[in-house]
This record gives sequence, structure tokens and C-alpha cells, in this order.
Amino acid sequence: MKEYDLIVIGGGTAGMNLIFPLTKQGWRAALVETRHLGGTCINIGCIPSKTLISSARVMQTVRDAHKLGVVAEPPRADWPAMVNRKDELVGRIRDRGYKNVGRNDNITLYEGRAAFSGPKTIEVNGETITAPKIVIAAGARTAVPPVPGLEEVDYLTSTSVMEMKELPGSMLILGGGIIALEFSQLFVRLGVEVTILQRGDRLAPNLDPEISDEIEKLLDEEGIRVMTDTNISSIERKQGQVIATDESGDGPVQYSAEQILVATGRRPNSDWLDLEKAGVDTDQRGYIAVDQSFKTSAEGIWALGDITGGMMFTHRAWHDANLLTRHFLQGEKINSNHRLIPFAVFTEPEIAAVGLDEAAAKEKGYDVGIHHFPFRFQGRARAMEKYAGFIKMTVDNKDNGKILGTVMIGPEAGELIHELIAAIRFGATVHDLYDMIHVHPTLSEAIHNTAGAG
Repeated sequence: MKEYDLIVIGGGTAGMNLIFPLTKQGWRAALVETRHLGGTCINIGCIPSKTLISSARVMQTVRDAHKLGVVAEPPRADWPAMVNRKDELVGRIRDRGYKNVGRNDNITLYEGRAAFSGPKTIEVNGETITAPKIVIAAGARTAVPPVPGLEEVDYLTSTSVMEMKELPGSMLILGGGIIALEFSQLFVRLGVEVTILQRGDRLAPNLDPEISDEIEKLLDEEGIRVMTDTNISSIERKQGQVIATDESGDGPVQYSAEQILVATGRRPNSDWLDLEKAGVDTDQRGYIAVDQSFKTSAEGIWALGDITGGMMFTHRAWHDANLLTRHFLQGEKINSNHRLIPFAVFTEPEIAAVGLDEAAAKEKGYDVGIHHFPFRFQGRARAMEKYAGFIKMTVDNKDNGKILGTVMIGPEAGELIHELIAAIRFGATVHDLYDMIHVHPTLSEAIHNTAGAG
């Protein structure tokens, strides 16, 4: 049995950003990774998907060039070249992670699946390792719904869809959340006929309803067929087509395409770890239960990132690691509850949000005021031919217009949201934002205009 000061299960964002500052201070650590260092974001999530999305955006820009007085030939998608570019970028980033681990004499990398054999012992590749502190950051994977026939049709996931050898002529997407939004637009721009089959009554059901309505309208304009309130009872493959049967209406309706992408959410990798042998509790969905300081039910074991549920974003996993690092090294009392965690969806236009939306603020009892401004009235956006979208600020009328939250859909929303993150974090009001001088003509002027709108 090999002994360490720390064992980290999972070499993704949370695990890597925890282990390096600790080993820099002399901790001897074991890092266990099942697949590739870098986790979901680098290998199969954020970086590869946004790389392909960037290619599709360029194609759309070329198509729209005539709107700005530019004559261009109709673009053609070279899918193998796009995938190759994505793979090369991912490989460079991943290799840097392996080099950094290899240069660190205080990290021992175990490449294999970890499983608990006792309260403080881990089995990996036939070896037993132990440490007084164990951090579980093993992430999550695609959740596959129990639809009869789905397992027999060779379905795609958000991982395998980016590894296709060629583009299909048509695609069904099962689900209507963030993954479905991004991939549906990506593939329709590459010439694929796309149909979204959403079980709920609107796309992106966790977002403000105005955002859902706007993005559905925009996807429809790009040629994406959106079917809501579906009840897919079975899936089969016939004569090269995947056929999904919808039982939601008066009679069954069938949708068909060459491929089907499952985009129905994520499930934690906790079922791989034999957590019961360590006394680590999970909730009904399998997410590891933690307190505000990431402690599990077992002494000396913490959990970070996607495996604990909640907002599954890379930046949140990074912040989890940052907080726990401060606790381990400085003895700081940490509290992960009530953090201000922003997010963005990389459709075009982008969607971004931070803080409380209108419904959440009303539920908490605030005297809610709404400031709303459409991008079609914003000078820089008009110059760019980017008319779609809006900014919607939620404010507290009883506290001088203190900003409670913001949702936006519009050009570069993922960048613009950062001004609102700072404003909310430091208690700014809409009057503070309106008094700030914003550079003209910029997209950020839309924030100034939203603050000044009633």
C-alpha cells in the first residue's frame, strides 16, 4: 500500500486546479484519472465544441456577408478539416497538462478507474493507495433516457457527435437544453437538417422564459424544426433512418433522420467509485452530497465539481478548487453556498446570465423592477447587422435599484456579462451603471442603455 498526503480522483478542472497549488507547498499527492487529463471541458466539452462552433460561425458570416456589402462565394463545410483542427487544439492543451504533471515530483499519476476499498483506501489498476485526505472530482457523463429501442440505434452523444467521420444529411436531437441549443445551430449551419424533440413545453426550461422564446424564434429562422411537449415512446432504425415515435398528441407521429443525438442532460460518475465502502452518501440522482465546505458524509473525504450536481460549469469547478485550496493551505473557513455563478450559452446570438432572474427574485420576496433594452436600438449592434436579442436586468426597487441579476441574449453576451458580474458582486445599482461612461460605439453601451431604461 502506497501512502500519500492527498488523493485526487479526477484530473479535470477541479482536480488539476486543486492538486498543483497543494503540491507546490510540498504535499505528496496521487492523481487518478480514468481517461485523459483535462476532464470534460478540454477533451469532450467546452474547448472542442466551441472550436467547431467557431467554424460554423464563420460559415454563417460568409453567408451573411452580402448584408454588409461584401460579395462572397457560398461556403462549403469541410467537416474532416474542422474535426482535425479541433483534435489538434485539444491535443496541444491536453499535452500541456501531462507535461505539467510529469514535471511535478510531488504528483504520482495513476491512469485507470478508481474505486474505494475502504474509508481511506483506493484501488486502481490492482494497486492500493491511501491518504488522510481524499478529494473526489470524477465528473459526469451523458444521461441516456430509458426510451425503448434507443440503445439499439447507435445514438450519438455530445462526445461522439464531434468524432463523426462525415456529416449526416439530417439529425434528430433528443432534448432541448444548452447542449441541444449549441449543437442544433452548429449542425444546421453546416448544412444538416435538424429537428429538436423537447419533452418540456419550451427550450432551455431553466432559463428566463423570454430567453427561451427568443432563442426558439432565432433557431426557427435558421431552419431548425423545434418540437416541444413531445413524448418519445420508442426509437428504431429502418432503412438507414432513425425513427422516433411521439405519442404526445391524438395519435402517434414519427420523426426520422439519419442520426440521433442524445442531449438530455448529465449523470454523475459516482456509480463507478464504490462509494458505499467509504461511507460517502449520494442523493437520489447519484450526486455526492456535500456541505458548504465540500465535505462529504465520510471523514476526510471531500467532493468537487460536476459530481456534486448543481451548476455544471468549468468556471464553477475551478472556483470549487480555489476555495478548498484556501481551506487546506490557510485554514480558511469556506462557504460555497450563495455564490454568484454566471454562465453563457454559445449560440449566436449568445446567451448569458448572472444572479437572480425575474421569477427567482419575486420568489425571494423582492420588490422587483425590470430594466429591458433590445439590441436592435443599439448603434454598434446595428452597424454589425446584429439586431436580435435584449438585456434584461432585475433590480430591487426598495434598495435604490440595486441589481439582483441580469439575463441577456445578444452579440458577445458571454463577454458583456462580466460587467454585470462585477456590478452585482460589489452591490452596484442601475444608477451606478448609468452614471458610468461607456465607450461609444461599443456593444457594452447596451448595458448603459438598459440601466437607464425603466
